[in-house]
Amino acid sequence: MPRDVNVPLSFSRLWLRCLSKTLLVPLLTGAWLTGPLLVGMLFSPLAQSEETEVTASATQQESAPDLRMAIDVSGSMKHNDPANLRASALDLLVTLLPERSRAGLWGFGEQVQPLLALGPVNSDWKQAARSLEGRLDDYEQYTDLEAGLRAAAEGAQTQVGGDTPRQIILLSDGMVDLREPAGQKAARDTESRQRIIDQLAPALASHNITVHTVALSRNADIDLLQRIADATGGLASVAETPEDLLRTFLAALDRIVPGEQVPLENKRFVIDGSVDEFTALVFHGPADSAPVLIAPDGQRYQLPSSKEASSLPDGVRWEHQSRYDLITVTTPQAGEWRIEGQVGADSRITVVSDLALVARPLPATLYRGFGYSLQATLANGARDVSDEEFLATLDGNARLVPEQDADAEAASGGGSKDASLEASMDAVTTAQQRGLERDGADFNVDMPAPRQLGGARLTLTVAGYRDNASFARQLSQRTSVVDPLLVEPVATSGASGSSGHPPKALEVTARHPLLNTANTRLVATLRGERLAVSEQGERQWRIDLPPLERDVSADVQISARVELEGEARFIDLAPFTLNERAARRAANLDRTPIEGEAFGEVQGLDQAGNEKEDLNALLLKGRLPIDKVPALINQWFEGASGFAQREAESPQSRMIAYAVAGVIGLLALIMLVRRLTRKTHHREEPHV
Repeated sequence: MPRDVNVPLSFSRLWLRCLSKTLLVPLLTGAWLTGPLLVGMLFSPLAQSEETEVTASATQQESAPDLRMAIDVSGSMKHNDPANLRASALDLLVTLLPERSRAGLWGFGEQVQPLLALGPVNSDWKQAARSLEGRLDDYEQYTDLEAGLRAAAEGAQTQVGGDTPRQIILLSDGMVDLREPAGQKAARDTESRQRIIDQLAPALASHNITVHTVALSRNADIDLLQRIADATGGLASVAETPEDLLRTFLAALDRIVPGEQVPLENKRFVIDGSVDEFTALVFHGPADSAPVLIAPDGQRYQLPSSKEASSLPDGVRWEHQSRYDLITVTTPQAGEWRIEGQVGADSRITVVSDLALVARPLPATLYRGFGYSLQATLANGARDVSDEEFLATLDGNARLVPEQDADAEAASGGGSKDASLEASMDAVTTAQQRGLERDGADFNVDMPAPRQLGGARLTLTVAGYRDNASFARQLSQRTSVVDPLLVEPVATSGASGSSGHPPKALEVTARHPLLNTANTRLVATLRGERLAVSEQGERQWRIDLPPLERDVSADVQISARVELEGEARFIDLAPFTLNERAARRAANLDRTPIEGEAFGEVQGLDQAGNEKEDLNALLLKGRLPIDKVPALINQWFEGASGFAQREAESPQSRMIAYAVAGVIGLLALIMLVRRLTRKTHHREEPHV
């Protein structure tokens, strides 16, 4: 197997190491994959057989990463990223991006802004990238996602073309939102979105361009971003916290420049004698102190103060940021190392070593109901390991852990062994693990179909003993588990999908590359009644829906019968909720205790528990003193605001609340004016 050799030890070697290997093609349900999933596996030379060997320099030149970043700078980013954490995530990406790669950065809102020209990554490029923080605050009102994606793909070209592998990280917090006249806007937005799905994404895939999408808000068009990633073989992620944003950028970078790792468990990791260099990336909270590395002989490595910048030992480099530390140690001691301090989720130890676990990038997308196969090889330089005595000690496993369980395991890593065991037991119902089968230096496993939708971490680990010392290697990347079929509503005429109008039909599209209308049959039911399903082309179906009131919620149950290679399987999709807004309102009502509505405090008591004046009664009797009017208006405002807040899910309820408050205010004003302008009648005493 081709491997890079005679490369000077440097941090970039850590990331380029795996790019020069011949990689094995993963299987899905026993068949070679074609289409979107293969497009994401871009860094092995095209048309290269497993036995072909190439020189390290040639392989590095061919596989040098080409990365483009398209970042949303629309006005809504003020709300979803007020601290401009995009800059921190960009800094992490710039730090880890190896030299000799190419990269560029574009911002898009109403227009596309080339923030940093596509060029070779070197010290000057990195310095220019780090100076862009202020320009990410140049917000624009609209979001032309199509133009931003196209500009990043084209780079300096005039059109999307060529077959050189390119990677794009697309970060957005919104939807397609073009600047168009009011009467044409909805149609133009829909047309642009459909062009991305039907034309742009397939064109990117055909030209060897992979798009990794990051949604910075649940309000983003997550379905669109997922479909872009699916079509191009990329990774789709949602980042709702600062930590999420850093980790999603890192997950995308893992696929662009994968790194060899050793397991990090309970803040401990083992370095064997073949490791030339390791880098510890340790995530932590902004208020946490920097971690401390403790070598096998007890020597402590810690972040020096600014006055002691030269106090680090030779061969140690340290970069400290508010949410992570990056520590590189060359020629490290062999044995068990420890970390003191907070160790957050996605922390890892990457190594540079001739002994490496080689595998094609792990699949970016997994499909519920479909198993998959993984293969890896333990290589020593340019050759497979042939030491059978060493190989006989090796054992390995593959593990798929949903993201929330992976986070819980990382959090418990800093606690007691009992806490770690408890976290592992909590995850046992969702984590899937299989042992690796070994054939010489080759390892393979058939994984079961994933059960839980959402983000997950897929890890391959091989461990044993070499020269009577512990040895371990690990490959770990984030993946997404999705249903093999995508369900979307077909909006009613003249109504947008977010208007609250019930859809007239559902459109089902095959996500899995092997599914089509010839081998897949759908059954859909609503409230126990079977719905009509019709085929729409080779990979789409339409489900017609009966009329449904807009304030009534119901779930459409969809199941699929799939026949592949003579085997039938049945898949139940996640229920599709019609009128989801009504469902959320009903859920909120179920959770809210039933109590009387009152403007102001309940039972006529103030906050001190004293009886207070009934200003509404005084107003109705025409006896409200003029100095009490501000207090009455304040009571009305508080009551109406509370009511409006409780009914925030319903625009109609908000309008009613505001209308009622306006009418009451108008009546109060009329009565007050009448009272002030009323003539005083003098009573005359009777005369005798």
